[in-house]
Amino acid sequence: MKSLLYPITGLVLLLPLMANSATLGGSAAQDSCTDKYNQGLADGYDLGYDQGKTDGDTQGWWRGLADGDDQGWWRGFADGDSQGWWRGFADGDSQGWWRGFTDGDGQGWWRGFTDGDAQGYTRGDADGYARGLATQLAACIADPQSCDIPLASCIPDALVGETEPNDSFVTADPLEPGTSFWGQLYALNDRDYFYTATTKLNQNLLITFSVPEWLEGANLAEGNPGLWNISVLDAAGNVFASFDSNARSAVQSTPDSLTYSVTLGLAGTYYIRVQPAAGNEINAHAYSVSALVQDSPLGGTQPTVGFYDTEMERNDLPSQSNRLANGVTMYGVINLTFNTPIPEGDTAVWGQGEDDWFKYTSPGNEIVTLTFCEKEECPLGNWLVEVYDQSMANRYESGELRENLTPILAINTNNSGDPNRVFRFGLRNAGDYYIRVNHKRLFEAPCRVYRYVTNSGFGAQCACESGNSCDIPTDDCSDSALGLVCRNQIADCAFGIEPGCLSADGADGRLRYPPNCPVFGPDGQVTEKCVTYQTLARCSCSQYGGVVEVPEGSYTSPYNFTWHGTRLPPSTADSDAYADYENRPTPY
Repeated sequence: MKSLLYPITGLVLLLPLMANSATLGGSAAQDSCTDKYNQGLADGYDLGYDQGKTDGDTQGWWRGLADGDDQGWWRGFADGDSQGWWRGFADGDSQGWWRGFTDGDGQGWWRGFTDGDAQGYTRGDADGYARGLATQLAACIADPQSCDIPLASCIPDALVGETEPNDSFVTADPLEPGTSFWGQLYALNDRDYFYTATTKLNQNLLITFSVPEWLEGANLAEGNPGLWNISVLDAAGNVFASFDSNARSAVQSTPDSLTYSVTLGLAGTYYIRVQPAAGNEINAHAYSVSALVQDSPLGGTQPTVGFYDTEMERNDLPSQSNRLANGVTMYGVINLTFNTPIPEGDTAVWGQGEDDWFKYTSPGNEIVTLTFCEKEECPLGNWLVEVYDQSMANRYESGELRENLTPILAINTNNSGDPNRVFRFGLRNAGDYYIRVNHKRLFEAPCRVYRYVTNSGFGAQCACESGNSCDIPTDDCSDSALGLVCRNQIADCAFGIEPGCLSADGADGRLRYPPNCPVFGPDGQVTEKCVTYQTLARCSCSQYGGVVEVPEGSYTSPYNFTWHGTRLPPSTADSDAYADYENRPTPY
């Protein structure tokens, strides 16, 4: 798999936005964020002024103190010199120093404050600008609907394209956070896969899909220049979210872009699939896609379970039953079997009888809703569904004849006219209940090899024009060593010429028919001849196989059903509420 080059580190990946980059179309992304830059500058001015005033106030005091201490001493010395060297020195040294210090302290404070204010403003302005820009972009990404520009504008334009083939999980392209890929679907069966990863539970995945803004008439909401379907899948292929490019439920949209958000409960790799929208023709227009992962306020953990359950073979007996989870759809399929040919007239059919068994544990006194093909529409099929309690299931598994058993429920559901069938029934007693699912299928068993039937099994090969058995005229029926299973049949044939043709004249141990044949007339002419007959050897199929042809109107297909135990009483008349109702006083 192509490596994900950079880890997902959060919002900082959006900074700095790329300016003057080669784009898929339109102006650079930074130009679209000018308003946010100006807002950041204003915030920086306010923050810088406040920070500069504080810095100037602090720095000015200390600088003023140092300046006053230095200037005051020299000013006091000069004043002392003018008043008289000796007295002036003494007075100046004392008074001048303090007066000079006071004057210097005041002048130094203001000059230091001014210098500090200027330096603090400059530094604070730069800090505030960066801080304000980051704050604005973070707010935009955290809540796109509250931002006055689309998230797509703050993501650098696509610089690289998909790398074909990327039509599967294995060859998916990595979507680096905050960057875009451009791609193109060249056929209806083309699929583009990308992948990204979450690092925490319940993180949001924001997908931004766009087309070049310079496309004339581009309006994704109206299906221009075309329709795409974008889906989010986990590593098992389960679809977590799916939307078309004209989705009205996007958290943000412009004529040429939309942003869609989905919260992913588990941490790991997720795949983004772009494909033609169902029922639409292919379009060759380029698109771009990007992904951004961010934390969400959603807490808690998600269970590691699937979207549905599937049967696990072998589950052909009640003791091998798969357990049903209440309200969770179960998928299954009745396996075809080609083990035992069953004679049916002149042909044979493959004996079908592979059952699927499931078990549900009921608390008793509840209504059960059984819905066939609820989760997904089933292909055409005809299923037999039966529900047994524990005692009947035990008798079934022990080999008791089906006609001696009484199931709680026995239905035949044919979805050729109604793909979704709902059945409701009550379970009185607590305990285990068993569901048997089977499918009616009759497939002709074609013959692969024909052989003569002998007293001990099969002999030499033979052939039948149709069906799985036939009788073939042969002279070998008289050969006891071959032991062929034969029969005689009166036939108008040429004795001594056609195979198996004999005269029923009683000669050489042959049959005589009619019993007194031949009959001669007065003139010695034969008035009634002995009939001719043929000896026919049984030719039958000794090996079945070859291509199975499914006859028109016969179906076999997967199924799904949902078993929902409601824990509601099957009869309101047996409930406490009804007893209370009956005990209410009435005026009658």
